[in-house]
Amino acid sequence: MRETNGHDEWKAAIDKAQEMLEEGRREMARAAEMAKEKGEDAWKAAQKKSREAWDEVRASGLNAIDDIQDKGEEVWEDAERLVKKHPARVIGLTLLVGVVIGTLLGRDRD
Repeated sequence: MRETNGHDEWKAAIDKAQEMLEEGRREMARAAEMAKEKGEDAWKAAQKKSREAWDEVRASGLNAIDDIQDKGEEVWEDAERLVKKHPARVIGLTLLVGVVIGTLLGRDRD
């Protein structure tokens, strides 16, 4: 029988440790790939949701602008009707408003 001084046991232990290290590296690589895929999926989902939210906000804003334009047109038409129906009153009211604004702006601020 051959006598060993522990060298073979150490070599076997080192070989086993290297195998375990390699297996650990492979597992880490698989885990990193899975994390990358999950991160990409989450990023794509977040992009999709933000695009949907932006489209919704944009549509709401455009609808609000349309509503304001419609209301502005209605107010303008009402003003035109008022001027055509009562031109003297409108001129008098305009002069009165001008005098009041002029007085307020011309006051001494001290």
